[in-house]
Amino acid sequence: EVSKANEIIEQSKQNIENEINFVNDKKIKLSTIAIMNPSKREISDIDENTVVSFVEMASVSNDGFIETKVDKLLKDLKKGSFTYFAENDIIIAKITPSMENGKCAIAYNLTNNLGMGSSEFHVIRVKEEINNKYLFSYLNREIIRNEAEKQMTGASGHRRVPSSFYENLQIPLPPLETQKEIVSRIEKLENNINEAKKIVDNAKGKKEEILKKYL
Repeated sequence: EVSKANEIIEQSKQNIENEINFVNDKKIKLSTIAIMNPSKREISDIDENTVVSFVEMASVSNDGFIETKVDKLLKDLKKGSFTYFAENDIIIAKITPSMENGKCAIAYNLTNNLGMGSSEFHVIRVKEEINNKYLFSYLNREIIRNEAEKQMTGASGHRRVPSSFYENLQIPLPPLETQKEIVSRIEKLENNINEAKKIVDNAKGKKEEILKKYL
């Protein structure tokens, strides 16, 4: 069961890559279809006693989602160096080794639709021409992380991806309806991965039950 589940995981991951790799539409610079690192000025008029979601770097899974969020008052975070983001924004680690490890996510289910997090996140907010899950699937790939790594600046151990890397990235842009169709197929593949992971995770308990029964 575990062997078959692992095969499903690997094949589904490859199929997700293929969904993006086979998009041959005209490419467009990311900065024209998305906003990079929205300013905190957007929340300057919001009541400082508003509760928002706080997301640390450690709270973002290497598998592309936010594992935990903590509710905190905006006033306790706003004046710090924390990064601001909002519901449906994409957050991507910019510092080594978090970026290389794949720490990135779409910000879903934020308290009051607002989030603050590590200063080591880049934030990307899509405009109307592009689906956020489509863009996330394009960015959340080994080939993009390898290119980002080449563009890192700073001292060893504290190297970071500059925002200009993403701003200048060329993104294939099919019609919005086609993007949604691609996302739908990717989500089905992700469901296959999640179901297969459950089998792998439950295998240890099953093994222990068998050992107890026969030994």
